[in-house]
Amino acid sequence: MRIEPQDQAVLDHVAARGDAIVQRAVDWSNINSGSRHVEGLARVLDVLDATARAAFSAATVVRVPTQGSTTVADSGAVIAESYADCLKIVARPEAPLQVVLTGHYDTVFPADSAFQTVVTRDDGALNGPGVADMKGGISVMLAALEAFETHPDKARVGWTVLLSPD
Repeated sequence: MRIEPQDQAVLDHVAARGDAIVQRAVDWSNINSGSRHVEGLARVLDVLDATARAAFSAATVVRVPTQGSTTVADSGAVIAESYADCLKIVARPEAPLQVVLTGHYDTVFPADSAFQTVVTRDDGALNGPGVADMKGGISVMLAALEAFETHPDKARVGWTVLLSPD
């Protein structure tokens, strides 16, 4: 199969940044952001916001408020819960072809969980909260979009990323 030069350039862009893509995922995974860990979610949201603004200067980056909910405690008390904002990144909404990508930036591990940091296993694989699901996925997603933005035909494709807290 023949790969066109402009397509190969996009692939080369990703390949050249492989270590940085992995390190970014590790850095993000080392920020505890359990689903109900307000401070950790705020830190990850700030990092994702800054990353998106730096990587996609022509895109619109906005925080989208989420709605709260209520839960019933074991005691029967009704507890109001609030959630962190979503992050929405939009490029070329007027383009004829549109792509939507989503993910979540929380992990299921609470602030006091022993599973807090990324480690490298003996076989070389990374093990940590969010490495595969989903902070690692977000790092790969953003890297793919960064590479796509170098393609000469990018104007034909618009995209939206929505990153939610849960």
